[in-house]
This record gives sequence, C-alpha cells and structure tokens, in this order.
Amino acid sequence: VPDVVLDKQNVAYNKGRIYIHGANESTTKAYKKQFQSDLANFLCARSKEMKRGGSMFLVCLGRTSMDPTDQGGAGLLFGTHFQDDWDDLVQEGLITSEKRDNFNIPVYAPSIQDFKEVVEANGSFTINNLQVFRGGSPLVVNHPDDAAEVGRALAISCRSVSGVLVDAHIGEQLGDELFTRVERRASRHAKELIEKLQFFHIVASLSLV
Repeated sequence: VPDVVLDKQNVAYNKGRIYIHGANESTTKAYKKQFQSDLANFLCARSKEMKRGGSMFLVCLGRTSMDPTDQGGAGLLFGTHFQDDWDDLVQEGLITSEKRDNFNIPVYAPSIQDFKEVVEANGSFTINNLQVFRGGSPLVVNHPDDAAEVGRALAISCRSVSGVLVDAHIGEQLGDELFTRVERRASRHAKELIEKLQFFHIVASLSLV
C-alpha cells in the first residue's frame, strides 16, 4: 500500500475506503505509481538473472477499463460488499473509522497501457506479445443457484487474499466476524456476483534486450 494513502495530511489519504475502487484521483495516482515502481524493480531483478536472448512470460491481474478506479473483478471483490462490511463494523462501534481507514488492500489491476509504459520505460525487455484475457470467476461453486454456497465462496476468496492482513490489523476474533458478515452479505447478492464477478489477466511475453 502506498504510504501516502495512509497519511491523513496527504490529499491521497483514502478516507472512508479500504481499496482503490471508487477512490479519488490522488489515491488512484498513488496506487498506480506504486505499481509502476514495483513492476520496474521486478523487471530490473529479472534482467540480471536472465541470459542474453532469454524470454519471460508473465501473468498478472489486469483490467479492461481505462479508468483505474474501476478495478473490475478485484473492485467487485474488495470495493463493494467487503467495503460495506468494514463500514458496518465502524457504525456498530466494533472498530473506529480511523482503524478502517488505516487498512487498504495492496492490489492494483493495471491496464495494458499501464503495463506497457513500465516495460518501455525500464528498457530491459522488449515486448513480443501483450494481451488481456478473461480469466474467469473466483467463485468456484457446484451450484450457482445456491446463494449460501456463493456467499461462502466469495468469503473464502476474499479471505484467501486478505485474511492474514485483516487478522494482523483488527485481530482474529474481529476478522472472523468480518468474514462471517461478508459471507452473509454476499449470499444476499449471489445472483449479481455470479453474473458480474470476473477477473481479467494481462499475459505478456518479454525478451531481454
């Protein structure tokens, strides 16, 4: 998570939110800058390891929208129902609003253009192929019409990514309470989630310059 997103004195402070989805422009820019820095560092490290003429294939979370506040599947996973459950904890006095605001999901789904800009600016690799593929839904269920099963699947998916971070931030007991609420709320929105929750992935083939 970019430091400025957690800084109350900074315009990028992500007040009231736990994710970039729907955030303000300054927060969005901070997340994008962090992604650029992280990917550039990754490319530099790989360029030192690879032999001349070597190629690398990368797969990462991506998005199809040009608007970085629209994080696609990740946005629906973390920026809607999950966000609402954090807000409920605040409204019920189980955590403070500051405690919520100091938690942010460290995920940024780049566009193809975001990815391409970093690779070209880094200069270590040339792009052979760069595409976005529809990666499917994280909701792996046997019975899509079973709202309870869909709710459990979403809570499990959400917890698999963020559970350790949540428990470290608010404790295991409140973490259990949060994800129980995620499951219940997701069950009430099961049909929407089955229809709309899709991930996209950027697939890149890069060759060492």
